[in-house]
Amino acid sequence: MTPDTVVIMGPALSPPVMAAAETRGIRTVTMRPYERPDIARDLVEAEQPTAIIVRMGRLTRDIMAASGKLLVIVKHGVGVDTIDVDAATKRGIPVLIAPGANTRSVAEHALALMLSLARGVPELDRRMRSGHWDKATTTGIELFGKTLGVVGLGAIGRTLLSLAVPLGMKAVAYDPFVVGAGTNFPGLADLVLVPSLEALLREADIVSLHCPLTAGNRGMIGEAQFACMKPDALLINTARGELVDPEALVRALSSGRIGGAGLDTFFPEPPAPDSPLWRFPNVVATPHIGAYTREAKERVGQIALGHVLDAIDGRPLNAEATVNKETLKTPPA
Repeated sequence: MTPDTVVIMGPALSPPVMAAAETRGIRTVTMRPYERPDIARDLVEAEQPTAIIVRMGRLTRDIMAASGKLLVIVKHGVGVDTIDVDAATKRGIPVLIAPGANTRSVAEHALALMLSLARGVPELDRRMRSGHWDKATTTGIELFGKTLGVVGLGAIGRTLLSLAVPLGMKAVAYDPFVVGAGTNFPGLADLVLVPSLEALLREADIVSLHCPLTAGNRGMIGEAQFACMKPDALLINTARGELVDPEALVRALSSGRIGGAGLDTFFPEPPAPDSPLWRFPNVVATPHIGAYTREAKERVGQIALGHVLDAIDGRPLNAEATVNKETLKTPPA
């Protein structure tokens, strides 16, 4: 019997998950991160996978159409902006995500970026390695007493707040889909929901983005929004690079309109080696690895493989994890 093939767009999953796939008789094929669409299409056409797991790359309608056996598409994470969900839906192919698996890791990374900016850790480390000792000229800031403004109250945003409040930070949030506070968020009784993004930007000392990318919020932090922020405010983005207008961000940093930025996501990705962002010592950058802890990678991989096995074995798919529920053979309860 020919084994089912799973194409992974990007590197292999965590070793325990790959071992579990092999034990189950699944044949896995990986590809280079962010592979060219034409090469990815040719690989899918040659391998005829039953499932595609999307890690690092864009899954287009042409790539989907290259496999006549494709049953399911799984995102190694939660953001599906790199998957043509409409094309998958038209082909009747469910698209599933791994909700909650990397929540803690991304929230902790956002906190790490905040702390790094507050104390200038990366720049001081770089300077020390070059022989400098900047003790007399360096002054950081405390997070205690600062107002953290979280945009998006999904699982990651709420987890970040739960980490920041014990540090003595004040918590404000904006989410157009959330009304009310207090008892709605256990442990965050003092959370203040503000009525608009601009209201949050005016109040927050640190702004952290935790919303999915949609057609309506692309470039949501631009010239007008930077003008609303405090002149020493910090911007943290571990969500999607497209949420921030990159040119407006450079102008805000150049003019001193904001105090700095901690960025794990960019537009485009990866950013160019000569990006103007690299001029600023008050920019802390990481290569979109907020979710990449050992623990989170294993959790996400296990969930992704579980979705694949459900599809292969003909079991009902997890409706809560399915983005295009209309493709499910058994409608969700």
